[in-house]
Formats: sequence, structure tokens, C-alpha cells
Amino acid sequence: MMNLKTLATAVLLSGTITAALTCPNSAQAQAFKEGTHAVSVGYGAITFMSVLNRSFDLYSDVSYSSLGPAYLKYEYGISDNIGLGLSFAYAENEWDYRYQSTDNEGNPATYTESTSRSTYSILARFNFHMGDSEKFDPYIGFGVGYRDANWDISSNSPYGNSGVSLNSLMPFGFELTAGARYFFVNNLGVYAEIGGAKSVFQGGLTARF
Repeated sequence: MMNLKTLATAVLLSGTITAALTCPNSAQAQAFKEGTHAVSVGYGAITFMSVLNRSFDLYSDVSYSSLGPAYLKYEYGISDNIGLGLSFAYAENEWDYRYQSTDNEGNPATYTESTSRSTYSILARFNFHMGDSEKFDPYIGFGVGYRDANWDISSNSPYGNSGVSLNSLMPFGFELTAGARYFFVNNLGVYAEIGGAKSVFQGGLTARF
């Protein structure tokens, strides 16, 4: 489950770096201004699910794995202070646990059950930029749009499993973060954000054109 998504994240990351390094080095008096295109690839930390997982750590028969959230963002400067764009985020979580029951003949048996969750969001993004530095670009961002989360439960029990598959009850997503970018070369830099999104903190690489 994890390998393909990890590979996709690596491809996006390498593509962002390549595009930035091959873009012509035009003079940039301000880190973000009207007409700027910015593409960011990032990864998040501290999520609701990571906090919830601490309760499972009490049980030795429960193992937890996760991917993300991974972020892909695009922004276009409609003025020197305002940028509009899109923000895409994706994450996966999986819990595997064992439980005691009986087989078809009534003998004690141990079975494995898995609960998995995948979630993504596609949001329209508004950023307000507050800096006038050539390298440092602080901003406040707000996003609103569509989100979805799917839960699946499966088991290797001969009695079958619940077959439960739950979808998100409210397909509405939003985020509000404060962040900053720092460009260590003309077209390539790093970004970091903190606030309410799929994770409390996120960071990664940014390319501007």
C-alpha cells in the first residue's frame, strides 16, 4: 500500500526541483509578486490519527502504519500581496490487530483484522503575503473545497468479516494556516506552515517561476 504512494511523492518532488533549476534566472525584487507561479511539495506531521494511535500502543497485538499527509500546492500571484491557487493533500492509515475466537469446529483460534483509512482533499486556496524581502515570504493562507475519507474493515476469519466500508459524512474541507517560504536560490526554496490543515505542521520544497 505504501510503496506506490511513496514513489509518487518522490517523483513530484524531483520534478519540482528540476523545473526550478532549469527555469531562467530572472531578477526577483520581491519573493512573491504579481504574476508569480509557485509550486510546493510537502509532508505533514502531527495529525489527529497520530494522536489517536497512542491509545492503540497500549495493546501489543495492534500494529499501526501511515503515509502522509503529503501535499501538492499551486499558487498564482494576482497582485503583489494576494495569491490564488489549489491545494491537494492525501493520507493513509492502517491498523492490524489480532483477536481470539473459535474455528468452525469450536477450537480456539487467533484471527487478524485490519482497519484502513484513506483521505484526500482538493481545496481552492487564498494566500495573503505580508513580506517585501527578496528571499523571505511570510503569508497567511485559507483554503476551502472538497474532502473525502474512506474506512474499510477486513478479517481472515472463516466466519467472514463485517465488510464495513464507510465514506465521509461531510465532504467539505477547509484549512487555515500561517506559513513562510525562504528561497535559498532564485527559483527554489523551502516552505513551512502551521495551523489547521490535514496536519498541524507541514513543510517541503517550493519552486517559483
